Amino acid sequence: MSLDALLEGILVINVAGFFVYLLLAVGDLRPEAARLPRMTAIGGLVLVAVFIAQKLWRTAQRMQTPNLQILDTGFDEEGLTARLVAIRTLRVTIWFGGMLGAIWLIGYHVTIPVFVGFYLLLFGETKWWAATTAGAAYFFLIYVLFDLVLHTEWPEPALLRWLS
Repeated sequence: MSLDALLEGILVINVAGFFVYLLLAVGDLRPEAARLPRMTAIGGLVLVAVFIAQKLWRTAQRMQTPNLQILDTGFDEEGLTARLVAIRTLRVTIWFGGMLGAIWLIGYHVTIPVFVGFYLLLFGETKWWAATTAGAAYFFLIYVLFDLVLHTEWPEPALLRWLS
């Protein structure tokens, strides 16, 4: 067994364990409060099962795993300068830190669609209309799925607390 396969197996076990724990931990909650974590856990376990099935299928068929790339960084840092690795790490850290700060300040409904749109514009180098469409789709997803279907209770943004 290769080191990559071993590490991937450990990751899959940890992720699946988290979803199982999440599914078991919501048993004592009110049905309204348990709905979102339960849906997340079930969806996550389905994705883990699909991932495992895909790996087993590729192994049984002796298929070569395609050369994939994660976002803009790829799977390793081979051939990259230390400066470029540091810049990419800093960029991602600042981006997600800013997103978490914006969620706290102005809430999920505004932050997530705006950050998706700007991420696609800045880092994905997509056209403005495609980034705007993706942002609008995320707003629609958040509003319809989480507000109307799952009746998720969102924390009040800090800015609204300060203004009221």
